[in-house]
Amino acid sequence: MMNITPGIINQVNYSLKELQDIFSAMNSSIIVAITDRTGKITFVNDHFCKISKYKREELIGQDHRLLNSGFHPKSFFREMWKTIGKGDMWNGEVCNRAKDGSLYWVKTTIIPFLDDNNKPYQYIAIRVDITAQKDIKKITHIAYHDELTGLPNRRKLEQRLENEFHQSRRTGEKFALFFIDVNRFKNINDGLGHIIGDMFLVEMANRIRNVDYTSNSFYRHNSDEFVMILNDVSRIEEMAKEIIGVFDDSFIVDAYEFYASISIGISVFPDHANTIEDLLKNADIAMYAAKSTRGNQYRLYRHNMDEANDKWLLLETKLHQALKKDILELHYQPKIDLKTDRVVGMEALLRWYDPELGQMPPDRFIPFAEECGLINDIGVWVLHKACAQVCAWNKTFHSNLSVAVNISPIHISTPGFVEMVRDVIAGTKINPHLLEIEITEMSMLDYTEDLIDTIEQLRALGITIALDDFGTGYSSLNYLKKFPVDVLKIDRAFVRDILPEKTGIAMISAMISLAHALNLQVVAEGVEEEAELNVLREHGCDFVQGYYFSKPLSVQDFTTTILNQSLTNKSSS
Repeated sequence: MMNITPGIINQVNYSLKELQDIFSAMNSSIIVAITDRTGKITFVNDHFCKISKYKREELIGQDHRLLNSGFHPKSFFREMWKTIGKGDMWNGEVCNRAKDGSLYWVKTTIIPFLDDNNKPYQYIAIRVDITAQKDIKKITHIAYHDELTGLPNRRKLEQRLENEFHQSRRTGEKFALFFIDVNRFKNINDGLGHIIGDMFLVEMANRIRNVDYTSNSFYRHNSDEFVMILNDVSRIEEMAKEIIGVFDDSFIVDAYEFYASISIGISVFPDHANTIEDLLKNADIAMYAAKSTRGNQYRLYRHNMDEANDKWLLLETKLHQALKKDILELHYQPKIDLKTDRVVGMEALLRWYDPELGQMPPDRFIPFAEECGLINDIGVWVLHKACAQVCAWNKTFHSNLSVAVNISPIHISTPGFVEMVRDVIAGTKINPHLLEIEITEMSMLDYTEDLIDTIEQLRALGITIALDDFGTGYSSLNYLKKFPVDVLKIDRAFVRDILPEKTGIAMISAMISLAHALNLQVVAEGVEEEAELNVLREHGCDFVQGYYFSKPLSVQDFTTTILNQSLTNKSSS
């Protein structure tokens, strides 16, 4: 047994005091936290509270995302968790955000505590404040500027709006907020890849930044959304037109050349809002009003736009429901072979009737579906439905009818489009040679190389590719040389001009001759009169469709028409 003497007791008391002094020194200089295995904080020391400016009760039960500064990419933390999750110690430098928004840097060591199975059951994080060793000016710039474009970011915008808000209250001076959104940015991102999408945003930001006045008032708000603040409200229209004007020229990004457009919504403080939140919200509403008109447009907020925005949300909800509940419907317009005067196929045309909204025309809800992200789902539905239906008809009537389906430029630019078409062919068992995919001439003006590759893969499957609405774009002849299409569809506007316009017949004749010279078949759309039909037949048009033969028909009506062969009789009379 050990003999405890007064000397030993004094030595122990001295050691305890020394440990207390060491612990006190550590508590004032080292930042300590303990978490459970899920990362929830179970203990913090005083210095942790002091540097983070959070009370202990605000931290316990939270995880360290509370302190996330946004400086580090998600991959940084994934690697950290991967290391400590394996039971290994992790060391690194981390930029955190305190409760008041200020940034601080800590040199961090995280030590896992392992159970009997060598699995971490808690972690202790020991940190040292190294903020003074860092370039605070650089950190602040990073915190308040977008890494991709170099523009002031959303956090900086919030500061600026706070300042403008208080100054406007104090002086009575107005200011305007421009909410700028890239139309169909998803098409660029999905079609060409995120790297090209990022490069485009940088080029776009540089163009707008070079517009007079915008250099210090232009902010990246989120992804493809930007905000500009204008103090001189008398220049609202002038500035909107100048910004839109920078999109007149094409964008050349890497090996791609394409056009892009924007929509701008504008709200004025205090005319349109009493708070910063409402100012942003109303500019956003005005932006969607501009977007609904398509192309490069701007709109100044009006109070009745709230109602329009409600309708926009209602339309999105109902379109989701229509797709989910299979309420959408396909009508079919027959295609006539002018050599045999017989129905050889049809075009599938989407229809949507809603009890509350009524009959919704495609030119209204298709652009909307493209904007709200539903167009791909709708495209898959249409393709599958049309292929299944034509297979059923061919089986019933022992026929070889083909079907043409319109595909959105956004959808055909989506990665995996060809695989999706393969799945539809396999699922419906349609002969690929009886499927025709129509793309618009305008879709060819974007994403040349990717679109060519997609078309070539589709044609390799046996699918026919038709160029729809030919003549409505502005680079028709140039793109006809580049794109591997099989069919040219003459837009109905040219068919209408056959009779009243002196040059109408010459124009149609030239289009048909050009197509045949390129080994393309020709379909004329919108034939409504016998005289138009005769001109098309005389100049060698291969196929026609239009109200002269039949309007688009429901499945039941089309079936009856095929059985009665009424179209064949009419076309041969």
